[in-house]
Amino acid sequence: MAVTLTNGGGSETVTFTNAFELQLWAGSPVDDTAWLDGNAGGSYPGSLTGFLASNSDGNAVGGYKLVCGTLATITDADTLSAGGDGSKIIAVIIGDTPDAADAVTASVSAGVVTFTVVGGPTATSTTMWAIVA
Repeated sequence: MAVTLTNGGGSETVTFTNAFELQLWAGSPVDDTAWLDGNAGGSYPGSLTGFLASNSDGNAVGGYKLVCGTLATITDADTLSAGGDGSKIIAVIIGDTPDAADAVTASVSAGVVTFTVVGGPTATSTTMWAIVA
């Protein structure tokens, strides 16, 4: 399955088309520490007392992925959230829009990207790279 980036619904118009994604194998996001929990109550070859590895609390996520694609029809305050093989967006980089009157900026908070369109009501299209956990 691939990472999907979908808008918040309602009147939001932004669409993301995934061109490709790369597994970065860079570990888990800093705030995910389930890998430190040990084998909580399970058995382990060699019976390492005191080391009980477990990732059963749902905090550990897969490694980071670099998702690359295009954005279309971006309206001010549109949002994108990760789905599929992605659980949250960590960071984004946005390319320039072909319409010189429009500029798009993005901010990431709580795993969601929010777009701001400057110089027009809607930006036509641009490229986007996202780091997704």
